[in-house]
Amino acid sequence: MSTHGSNKAIVFALGGNLLIAIIKYIVAFITGSAAMLAESIHSTADSFNQVLLLIGHKRAKKSPSEMHSFGYSNEVFFWSLMVAVLLFFVGALFSIYEGVHKLIYPEEIKNIYWIFAVLISSIFIEAKSFQVAFGEFRKTTKLPFFKAIKASTQVSLIVVVLEDSAAMAGLVIVLVSTLLAWLVSPVFDAIGSISVGLLLLCVAIMLIAEVKNLIVGESMPRESRQIMRNIIHKYRQIKHINRLQTMVMGDSRYLVLISVDIADDMRGSDAEDLIEEVKLKLKKEIPEIGTIYIEIQDSVRNQAG
Repeated sequence: MSTHGSNKAIVFALGGNLLIAIIKYIVAFITGSAAMLAESIHSTADSFNQVLLLIGHKRAKKSPSEMHSFGYSNEVFFWSLMVAVLLFFVGALFSIYEGVHKLIYPEEIKNIYWIFAVLISSIFIEAKSFQVAFGEFRKTTKLPFFKAIKASTQVSLIVVVLEDSAAMAGLVIVLVSTLLAWLVSPVFDAIGSISVGLLLLCVAIMLIAEVKNLIVGESMPRESRQIMRNIIHKYRQIKHINRLQTMVMGDSRYLVLISVDIADDMRGSDAEDLIEEVKLKLKKEIPEIGTIYIEIQDSVRNQAG
């Protein structure tokens, strides 16, 4: 998955969320709907999310420096965590607060037809944004949705896909709660706002858990590590794999550290050629490998140490 694909999904989501946020704010003030105001805050938060993600992508492209010799690719994880903590939680807590306030002091919704017009148009805009983000995300994996979210290191796409999913669900919740508030009781408007807040809270927790694993240093999937072992074992000159360690470095790039024991009768130049050949083969078979180091170490001596 290229950075271009991630940026395309982010920019598309940013444009859609800004348009929706403006429309929602106007209608929220016209109608006095708490659920609509909660959705306005949600769309604003989503817009800031995309801005932060674009900042993260830009900073991640900085060249390696003396103090950061592996580059700045992990900055994407930091900005994604900022999105989850500062914006999802702010949006969630505000929505819950607004809902509780309207639950205590319910108000009749005015200009109901404006709300329905905005909700229906917003659903179409969000659906298009979700289609773009989900299409880009699906290019990276064929796993079922929740397994794909857990396994993927494309954190920017994960954020956008989860945002758009929450936005779609939130709009449906507000549509139903507004209809019930109009036909049954204004209390349902407050219930809709609280429901949107709880939805955002769940998405925030899910995203924080995923980004935390990436920041700590999530390993390459077991299947990919087994492919690497199978490739290395094909070389008869390599007697044993002492150690194989991997760690994610930015969006879909991995740092790979391997220690091998080679035949005792190999000359130094032949060993160097062998290691370079193995590196090229591994990178060809697993494009996600970014930086790879292979050291030659005697397995018996390694165990003794």
